Amino acid sequence: MKFFENKKTMKKIALMILMLLFFQFGFATPVQADDQGIGGILLSPIVSLIVALGDRPK
Repeated sequence: MKFFENKKTMKKIALMILMLLFFQFGFATPVQADDQGIGGILLSPIVSLIVALGDRPK
């Protein structure tokens, strides 16, 4: 753990982390996500099945 006691090394590590965070958030690409409602595409067939089973004739 003597490696982390050196202040010069800690400053270099902190600077590298800050640069990494800057590039990560500064040059992020925007996401064009669609809103599929609650559950999305995967839940809608399951809900349709449950509704169909509940609507059976007496």
